[in-house]
Amino acid sequence: MPNDSLHIQKGISIGHIITTVALVICGFAFVYDLREQLAIADIRIDSMEARLERGAVRTDDQFEDIMKVVYRLETKIDKLVIDWAKKGE
Repeated sequence: MPNDSLHIQKGISIGHIITTVALVICGFAFVYDLREQLAIADIRIDSMEARLERGAVRTDDQFEDIMKVVYRLETKIDKLVIDWAKKGE
């Protein structure tokens, strides 16, 4: 078997060094961009949570106002029914 087909060089070429440095730089750029996108998404989520909380508080306040109006109407209807029943006697 001839050993001519298998040849390993022990030296490192400038092309390998440049390629390795470029890959490392691209890796750091990718990680930085990913962290930036996560930070933006986190800010958006916090903003949405705050909006939803404000909406829930506003809805609760409106519900209380509606219930007060319903109670007043119910009281008035009860008075009218009682008055109508007294007149029918």
